[in-house]
Amino acid sequence: MSIEETLLDDDRRLLRETVRALVAARVEPNSRAIDEGGTIPTDIYRSLTGTGLNAPTIPAAYGGGGASMVDAAILIEELAKGSGAVAMIIAQNVAGVAAIVASPNAELKADLLPRVAKGEVVLVWSADSFEEKAGILASIDDDGIVVNGKFNWVPCFDLSAKLVLVAEVKVQSGTQLVAIDIANPRRGTIEVGLLESDLGLVGSALRSLTFRNVFIRTDEIIATSMGDSLAAKALRSTAQIVVAAQANGIATAALRHAKAYAVDRHQFGVPISDFESTRIMLGTMALNLEAARQLTFAAAAQLDSKRPGWGDQVNIVANAGAKWFSSKVAVEVSVDAIQVFGGYGFVKDYPVERLMRDAKMVQLMAGNDQILEIANALLSS
Repeated sequence: MSIEETLLDDDRRLLRETVRALVAARVEPNSRAIDEGGTIPTDIYRSLTGTGLNAPTIPAAYGGGGASMVDAAILIEELAKGSGAVAMIIAQNVAGVAAIVASPNAELKADLLPRVAKGEVVLVWSADSFEEKAGILASIDDDGIVVNGKFNWVPCFDLSAKLVLVAEVKVQSGTQLVAIDIANPRRGTIEVGLLESDLGLVGSALRSLTFRNVFIRTDEIIATSMGDSLAAKALRSTAQIVVAAQANGIATAALRHAKAYAVDRHQFGVPISDFESTRIMLGTMALNLEAARQLTFAAAAQLDSKRPGWGDQVNIVANAGAKWFSSKVAVEVSVDAIQVFGGYGFVKDYPVERLMRDAKMVQLMAGNDQILEIANALLSS
């Protein structure tokens, strides 16, 4: 029995079945169109907001469902089986919400979280949020800071919602985490770049943002001294878990398609699933995927039980390990799925080539330094 099964109560089973029904009816039938057209249909986003699935972890006090990280991991994994790009919406919101909930800024919480819960706002963070970005600089100004620099690979620009960027900026006194209304800066300009031509997760509609003297008021600052703040640790920890869940969903879909094809495809008068080499490949894919899912749900459950201890060493190892291993397995499983399909694996008539591209994109999200992060945590103990 998987760790997921041990964590499932009646409410979580209902959540999983609800999401699976949505994926079967709305998401999976549109997955190829999303990939080729680069946009997510409005009705899919409305389905998420109408059921409260768009930002499930917002506390009830702010109009949300108060879902746990295990709930969020179940939701994101199921959505990613149909479309990694659709799952990206929830992954972005869940990480952003964690940062704001952990913030000491009560005014920001009261203003922003109810709008996110209603689907009016999507919280986004750039794919390079966890890299060293010396170009994102801020200077102290009256009652706030002024930001200059470029954020790459910011998603969700095709949704019928306002985007608020959760971002790290560097000031002379250290690093701050801020929430920025992309469409309506108080002062200065935010230049939105062209739609990126991406390898995968094409429907996530990535663009770059260039900030020129953008003023951010003190009440829009999520946290100061980012390296030591609960908000910063919450953003990183949660981002790693949601990306791991996204990777697991993509890998599950790849394995499912590979298994079905191996049973249906015949060579020399028998299904290719009868060949020992195919069985070894499918068995290895299934074993590694189950290990990745075990790590992810264990990390999610641990985070639920240890809040607000976002940044302790046990959590760092669990979260970073889940993200690193799950995204690695997703790439390996999707590549092996293409191998099972043979020549059909790299044509768009079959979904496995899209899943391989999506898996590689997910591997590069939320930072690619997880092993170093784990080593630092171990050595500092």
